[in-house]
Amino acid sequence: MKAININFKLRSLAAALLLAITFAVFGTAVPVSAHGGEDHGDEKPKTATTAKGTVLHTSRLGGFEVMLKHPVLEPDTATTARFFITKFETNEAAENANPAIEIEAANGAVTQAETEKTDSAGSFIVKIPALPEGVYTVRTKLTYDGETDTATFSGVEVAHSSAETAAVGAGWLGTVLLFLAGAIVLGLFGVLFYFAWRMAGKNQIGEETVSA
Repeated sequence: MKAININFKLRSLAAALLLAITFAVFGTAVPVSAHGGEDHGDEKPKTATTAKGTVLHTSRLGGFEVMLKHPVLEPDTATTARFFITKFETNEAAENANPAIEIEAANGAVTQAETEKTDSAGSFIVKIPALPEGVYTVRTKLTYDGETDTATFSGVEVAHSSAETAAVGAGWLGTVLLFLAGAIVLGLFGVLFYFAWRMAGKNQIGEETVSA
């Protein structure tokens, strides 16, 4: 009976060590998903990039919330964006507000982006012209009830996607390293389990010898 208890304790120790090693290796590698809901507490214009490379510019303008959504901007490449206008308090689509979007280069040159209303209320298609590489300021102007409010988004980059390629490469390398770490953990567990089993066997033989 004593040998069985020792065997159980050694196996429990091996399992505990496995859990500790696994947590140390994988504890910081588990991705945490951010909440996708809207934060109406911050009324300042803000810009975010999703995991799929879509850039979102959002701001509150009076009683409305506006969103400009476009892919990562490549140099000398025209693209299409979407613009949405909703009521800030209810999230309902706005019907009587008209947007205008302009893009200002670092040298002060301003380019107007053409907007076209869709069949859906508060939804517009925005045609962004080809722009040289650089950093730009995007202004979204909203006209409603005879008033005009403007949201300004600075630091909008038009650049080649080399950084994105590098990020993909880094992600692949991280996956390989994570796989190797997992293999090491399994190997350590195998070694620990082997020695625990051997020690349990020796203790059991010793107990049988003493009993004899």
